Amino acid sequence: MDPDSIGLTPQFTLLLDVFHTPTTSVWWSFLAILLLISSSAIISASEVAFFSITEAEREDLEESEDTSDNKLANLLVKPKYLLSTILVTNNLVNIGVIVISYFIITKTVTFEDIQMGPIVLPSAVFDFLVNIVIVTFFLVLFGEALPKVYATHNKLSYARWVTPMFSVLSSILAPVNYLLVNSTALIEKRIKRHNAEIDIEEINRAIDITVDNKESQNDVRMLKGIVHFGNITVRQIMRPRREVMAADASWDFVTLMDFVKENNYSRLPVFEESIDNVLGVLYIKDLLEHLHQKADFGWQKLVRETLHTPENKKIDDLLREFQATRKHLAVVVDEYGGTSGIVTMEDVVEEVIGDIKDEYDEGFESSIRKNVDGSMIVDGVMPLGELARALGYNPDYFEEVKGDAETLAGLLLERFGKIPRNGDEITFEDFTYKVLAFKSNRIEKVKMTPITAETT
Repeated sequence: MDPDSIGLTPQFTLLLDVFHTPTTSVWWSFLAILLLISSSAIISASEVAFFSITEAEREDLEESEDTSDNKLANLLVKPKYLLSTILVTNNLVNIGVIVISYFIITKTVTFEDIQMGPIVLPSAVFDFLVNIVIVTFFLVLFGEALPKVYATHNKLSYARWVTPMFSVLSSILAPVNYLLVNSTALIEKRIKRHNAEIDIEEINRAIDITVDNKESQNDVRMLKGIVHFGNITVRQIMRPRREVMAADASWDFVTLMDFVKENNYSRLPVFEESIDNVLGVLYIKDLLEHLHQKADFGWQKLVRETLHTPENKKIDDLLREFQATRKHLAVVVDEYGGTSGIVTMEDVVEEVIGDIKDEYDEGFESSIRKNVDGSMIVDGVMPLGELARALGYNPDYFEEVKGDAETLAGLLLERFGKIPRNGDEITFEDFTYKVLAFKSNRIEKVKMTPITAETT
């Protein structure tokens, strides 16, 4: 029909030329758009709801008798996989919204160039405004912003509601999630290691530059101890297995008290049959009210539960665990589940503030004896970090040469590359090391002579 024959103005004629009557496929596509935006809203709100749940709330969900709460807690156990599921699903939905909206617009609207005097606005400008700006606005407003505001105020109820859906989606997208999480974890690990090394080097350099000669070297060591704190593992500071003083659960009370008086420790690990089977920790203060008891007293009932920690755990994480559990001692276990040693809160704190001496502490003097010629006699079991501090160096002084060793004896075994004999010597760094006592496949005494003392 000719527009002029029905009396339409030029403006209405322009509208008829621009807009077209929607077809059935367009109506179905419009319905799909509404469903996809609703899905985007549900998924976006889920991200806020899931990751706003606190650790205390998650523990309550785990302990709940409601199975839906338990399923929700199980999803939160692997947050990276849950986040991957949310992001992958949401991106697929948003891509669907953009593709279908483009189809609807191209089928219902025809954009033409507009002449505005000497200026011509090309049709591509209107195409961009409608397909990108307007569609994105509605998608962000209704698919992102408003749902997230709602989820912020109703996180637990909303998280419970969407848990069944995400349990299914997580199973479906498991291969994709595994690939994404592990590939990003590898990249993240490399970036963190690179940044950590750079940061530590720069901070150490800054400390050396800003500290003048009047500053206490103890303060300098403390500052550098703080810098290195997050990179030190439990294995580096623990008391090794051979030095652990522990009580046997089979002892009678008199034998136990004799052991306590002899060793002067406030806490003792208690084992059964072998040090690899530590039952717990005995607090000596718990024995005070039972001093009058006879040999058959069942002191084993006083043993308290203890922490177990792996060798490669960072000491900053261990310190937080000590604070959370209000415990001061942990048993260090190796990869096979055996006991490697013990570590205390005092050991952790000493990495920052230096040696803490109490009335029973013999300190470094018991492990190091200085001679008049400048040489030193050192116990082979002395930890390298303590030895470095005793010599006036940073705790990581031996880091580049120690390999897997944590004691002076272990370091020398690494450097000799063989079982040494009494009198064997080796020189590296600033000292010459001479084995003075080697018994039972163990280096017991070492003579350390500074190279400068040798030349003089």
